[in-house]
Amino acid sequence: MSKSPIHFDLSHCLECGKQLIGRAGKKYCDAACKSAYHNRNKSMGEESIRFTNRMLRHNRAILKTLCPQGKATIRKEVMDQMGYDYRFFSSVYRTEQASYYMVYEYGFAPTYERGVEKALIIQRQGYMDTLGFNIWRKSKSR
Repeated sequence: MSKSPIHFDLSHCLECGKQLIGRAGKKYCDAACKSAYHNRNKSMGEESIRFTNRMLRHNRAILKTLCPQGKATIRKEVMDQMGYDYRFFSSVYRTEQASYYMVYEYGFAPTYERGVEKALIIQRQGYMDTLGFNIWRKSKSR
């Protein structure tokens, strides 16, 4: 259905232009028109958020599949083959030995073993939430 410029007033649907019947102040003729109107008028920022959330869920699913027991070491190429996108993670958990790129409750630390790129995958443990990470620690100007 092609949309032609329609003069909208309070008696016409904001999406399809059909005359409204019902209560005063009604803006849409039905739920489908209301949904279509809002989906079409979402900002690009909303699309970016949806894309980022989709990528985070995708990465989490890969880590969960590769780490059924809470800790695993795998070759990086396995993550690559499964479509892991290293740009998307929800937080960083740092220890003295490594930085873990977390995707919700799963994360991995890049490592090398005999020159082979690997990932040490972990599942979040209770003690990890109590270590008091301070992002400003190294940023203090003196």
